[in-house]
Amino acid sequence: MIPRISKATVASFLTLILIGTIVLSLPACTSGEGRLSLTEALFTATSAVCVTGLVVVDTPTALSGFGQAVVLLLIQLGGLGILTLGTLVMLSVRGGADLEARLFVRETHGSSRLLGPLSLLRRVVGLTVAFEVVGAMLLFLRFGFSDPQGWGLSAAWDAVFHSVSAFCNAGFALRTNSLEAYRGDPIVNAVVMVLIVAGGLGFLVLSEMIHFAAAGRGRRQWWRLSLHTRLVLVTTVLLIVCGATFFAFFEAGNALAHASPAEKLFAPLFFSVTCRTAGFDTVSTGSLTAATLVMALLLMTIGASPGSTGGGIKTTTAATLALYAWSRMRGRRSPEAFGRRIPGDQVAKALATFSAFAALVFVAGLGLQIAEVGLVAHRAATDHYLDHLFEIVSALGTVGLSTGLTATLSTAGKLVLIVLMFVGRLGPLVVGASLIGQRHPAPREYPAERILIG
Repeated sequence: MIPRISKATVASFLTLILIGTIVLSLPACTSGEGRLSLTEALFTATSAVCVTGLVVVDTPTALSGFGQAVVLLLIQLGGLGILTLGTLVMLSVRGGADLEARLFVRETHGSSRLLGPLSLLRRVVGLTVAFEVVGAMLLFLRFGFSDPQGWGLSAAWDAVFHSVSAFCNAGFALRTNSLEAYRGDPIVNAVVMVLIVAGGLGFLVLSEMIHFAAAGRGRRQWWRLSLHTRLVLVTTVLLIVCGATFFAFFEAGNALAHASPAEKLFAPLFFSVTCRTAGFDTVSTGSLTAATLVMALLLMTIGASPGSTGGGIKTTTAATLALYAWSRMRGRRSPEAFGRRIPGDQVAKALATFSAFAALVFVAGLGLQIAEVGLVAHRAATDHYLDHLFEIVSALGTVGLSTGLTATLSTAGKLVLIVLMFVGRLGPLVVGASLIGQRHPAPREYPAERILIG
């Protein structure tokens, strides 16, 4: 079942990227004369479909209104597609058989009947539209104050674009400096952060939380939530708080040196949230300290949660690996959390996911260094290694943050990022499964023999 779903997922995303590339290559998509080059159109389409946010052309100035609408449509289709297909893949992996997957959907949604793919799609679309509409309405009220035309079509378009981009964790903005003009604005910061976090939690978690709240269950019944939801929520809060704390410490004498009290409050929180695959910024990424960028690499690697619009190795993967390491140090074989044990096959999948991500970062780092620097002595080359590493993890984690290097890369370098965005969006294991035929149980097992580890 998994290879079939994986192949359909890969084929659908490739088709959407191809169509997006063709449309964005049209002269009608640019604001001035001429058109986007094939590389620029392919990069923009891939970044939009894979909801990454890395750009090689300035979205508000280089693209016409039609071009911006095409990008928004690609973001929405890409976000909805991965939200639905990602949920189905996750359910099939967790449930095994189709009936078990449907039963799991029924339990998490609080439904009295089994849900099929169409029912799941309707719920995904309904929840997505609800968040995006409410977000757009709130942003419209705020943008109307700063827009010269007031609460007109310009403010409405800005609100819709940024609401969809935020919920889909895309990071595309209609301002050259992203959201830096709203660094201390409580409304824009709060709305965008809520949309990013909601889109990054995953449909199953959101559905279970809504059902939990509708049933009137209080904090004392927290244990009734599934282990998956509890791990996602705890890990998400922990990452946001720790990321914001370290950002405030690392940037106290740099980006926040002359900031207002509101900016000192919102900038660390926003950066911690957006690092987990959103891609917006209220502080120029290129102006941050090296320590902050290294911390951002960790947040971008972990990313969002399974079945969401975000990327990365996922919060549950990071939590499982941390719990597994802790359990081994305590002499226990399996990781445990909230009175539950995580099965060994899921630990193995977490290890495989992290290993694949790390291997891709290494291979892409080698390729990008060769493409951009060449085979010259290290001392003779301009030291851009941290910038290159940041671009790689940002692309593979579908984050979209950049130190300003993306547009300056060579064609070969941009192609490396295109591949990383695609693989990172679907997941290395999904892409790998699509390249493998139908899996069959091994006809035999060889004798086991222990080796030395560590």
